[in-house]
Amino acid sequence: MLDYQKAARIFEDRIESGEYFDSSSAERSKTTLKSLASERERKLLFLLGNPGVGKSHMLETIAGEMKGERLIVHLREPFFDPRSFLLRLLKEAKEPAEGEIEELKERAAGFYAENEHLIMIDEAQLLDEKSLEFLRILSDTKAFRLLLSMHSREGEEILAKPHFRTRSHRVVEMGTLLPDEVQRYIAGRLSGAGMEEISSMITRKHLKLIHRYSEGNFRTLKRMMQSMFELMDHAKQNGLANYAKPSACMVEMAALDLELIDA
Repeated sequence: MLDYQKAARIFEDRIESGEYFDSSSAERSKTTLKSLASERERKLLFLLGNPGVGKSHMLETIAGEMKGERLIVHLREPFFDPRSFLLRLLKEAKEPAEGEIEELKERAAGFYAENEHLIMIDEAQLLDEKSLEFLRILSDTKAFRLLLSMHSREGEEILAKPHFRTRSHRVVEMGTLLPDEVQRYIAGRLSGAGMEEISSMITRKHLKLIHRYSEGNFRTLKRMMQSMFELMDHAKQNGLANYAKPSACMVEMAALDLELIDA
């Protein structure tokens, strides 16, 4: 039985380490970041990419794979108060978390300088100037290993500023999915859920359109597949047989539903 509701749920956008997909761009980014995070010199690291390419999934994956090797401090949302950031670092280190901010900074620097770790901050483009400058100062101490994930455009603007451009740092850029990777991802997700019959109905022509409209963006791809299966389920429930199976028309309808193309 063709269960389009179940197929739609498979492509819901969730940030889980198990959602990592080994595209060529993701594999290059992961390998490079893990290598940089293991270097002797503690450079300030940046993970850049357009919204939806999988940066948050990448951080989750790196955290999972490196957790046994070092202390991982993962901030899934940016901070807006340096004191609260230091308190989080000390809490993760199980160190006393009281005192004035300079005392907290000194205590945190003492612990993190002596222990292997990785401090990851997602959506770092949302940090204000004061917080970014605070992180730059922390990085200059060489006690902290920081990885900031942010959108490409905002990240490039931040890195163009003199106080970042002149500091030792490394940038890793995440790209989009290639056409064959779109096919492999969709087939893998459906087959992994025991839905090979539905997977076999999605042709190369459909996949070409899916890649074109999603532009290889990981999040947009998932939203397109979820929308398409929801539309097909609606058609099936209402006896619209011509729209109850994958087709170029249904791909276009999903793209229209997400406003990826104009009507």
